[in-house]
Amino acid sequence: MRLNHIDLYSPVVAETASFLIDHFGLTLVEKRGKDAFFRLTDGSGLVLVVSPPITALGGGDQVSLGTQTYHIGFLLPVRADVDDAYQRVLGSGAQVIPPADRHGAYVFYVVIPGNILVEVGHRPDV
Repeated sequence: MRLNHIDLYSPVVAETASFLIDHFGLTLVEKRGKDAFFRLTDGSGLVLVVSPPITALGGGDQVSLGTQTYHIGFLLPVRADVDDAYQRVLGSGAQVIPPADRHGAYVFYVVIPGNILVEVGHRPDV
């Protein structure tokens, strides 16, 4: 079995997708509606969908819940790339936790539009 995609719920779909495109280098593959569905890829097999919360499926996004219940993570091949990515998001106005050695990796965290926590890091063993 192969993971097909990850779908992140956000009440600000276009804003969340734009942040991922602008700061993490993802590419827009498909867009449905003004703020309804964005399918993004990294060109290496990752498919990341950003869509609005679906009431019939519980409708829970992290903004309406008022907390972060999950996060997504990106791995970079070189430790210095983490610092470069950190510098790219610093001016975005997003809440950022600076890079540090944590749980066997060098990582930073950023809260992107839609109250989604993103981890960016490098693991020397990967």
